[in-house]
Amino acid sequence: MSTEDKASKLVGQVLRATYSGSILWRLSSPPASLTRATDNFVPVFLEADYKGKVIVVYEERYKHWTDEENFTWGAGVRFGVFLGNTVVTEFVKWSPLLRQLFEAAKNNATDVDSLIDNMLD
Repeated sequence: MSTEDKASKLVGQVLRATYSGSILWRLSSPPASLTRATDNFVPVFLEADYKGKVIVVYEERYKHWTDEENFTWGAGVRFGVFLGNTVVTEFVKWSPLLRQLFEAAKNNATDVDSLIDNMLD
């Protein structure tokens, strides 16, 4: 099994664990290794403990240069393992499963359901 296939399988496992409530995600600041000396922007960075490791899922916005002077902004969701202040491995291939994990982790970390319920009262 390739590393990419293993990472995809891990994303699926983590998604199931997130839905079952056995993983608790938290909002955090992205490490300098992702933000220093780059135009990239990380608006949402989430981390959780999973099997003795810190895993992360985050959105990264980046400039996509079309020539020397023109660019557009692109965005992608990333998943990885965090050691110290560095994401040492990351899964960057676009996949619906990864996007679903990002949304589930964001909802888990912010407890959106309770937030909305409290505002409805």
